[in-house]
Amino acid sequence: MALKPFTGELDPATPVESPVALKPFDGTLDGETPKRTIGGTIGDLGVTALKGAVALPQAAAGLASIATGGLAGKGLESIGVRFDDAQKFLDTQYSDAQQAAQKRVQDADGFVGTAKAMLQNPSTIATAAGESIPSMFAGGALARGLGLAARFGPAAAGAIGEGIMGAGSAAEQVRTQTADRELTAGQAGLAALSGVGTAAFGALGGKVAQRMGIGDVDTMIAQGAAKTAGQLAQRSTIAQMARGALSEGVLEELPQSLQEQALQNVALGKPWDEGLGKAAAQSLIVGGAMGAAGGGIGCIGNRRELAQEQAAIDRARAA
Repeated sequence: MALKPFTGELDPATPVESPVALKPFDGTLDGETPKRTIGGTIGDLGVTALKGAVALPQAAAGLASIATGGLAGKGLESIGVRFDDAQKFLDTQYSDAQQAAQKRVQDADGFVGTAKAMLQNPSTIATAAGESIPSMFAGGALARGLGLAARFGPAAAGAIGEGIMGAGSAAEQVRTQTADRELTAGQAGLAALSGVGTAAFGALGGKVAQRMGIGDVDTMIAQGAAKTAGQLAQRSTIAQMARGALSEGVLEELPQSLQEQALQNVALGKPWDEGLGKAAAQSLIVGGAMGAAGGGIGCIGNRRELAQEQAAIDRARAA
């Protein structure tokens, strides 16, 4: 290359692209799936419990917001009580492995994609079920406190308690997505209707489970005993778990979730069927898992009760 005489001035500098922002190394290479650790898993259990606990006053605020057009929830926010922000913050406290699993499910499309992602990331099923447990117990406690079990029966009582909590939760989900953080009369009505639908499908599933001799989670909580109707001692625990998964997943959680999502969409002015496929997959799988657990617990509880009754009969005969 030919050289030119130095004139006393340097050539103009060649523009250089801004360097890529660096982030601290966390032990995971780009594109590598974060690895689970014992400490991270224990922490995830704690976060799941906290999220479930926050959902209780969150639902209570939603119930108050239904009656006040959202002013109750907005008033709490004005003094710094923001349940939705607390939930979002807790989401960031999950381990890197759990957050990655949750993201894979969130990024999945439709029923098939979501179901596949959840089954490939089973921890998301466990966390979703764990987050709902406190609300289930709160609904059962509410049913017992109002004496609904004695008035309407355990199945209906559990469903009513579940519907009340569901209405509050639906109201807060809608309110926190509105521009003014309030609820119109129509939105409040749709949230209440969502709770009614949840209770109706819960009662249907509970009744079917009762007739089939299956342990229904909400019914057992409402009656305060881990037992069900039917001669469960004559059936295998595995069979009862399968029946429980069918009852809770297909007859309860699936239709409940679909109507909740559709009504929320209408309340927010979205297409009524937006996200229904994802909601269906999540409710079916998580509900099925919880139903299987309920069926197993109910079966074991009934066998224990039958054994105690037989022992009492044997003692009476021997006396």
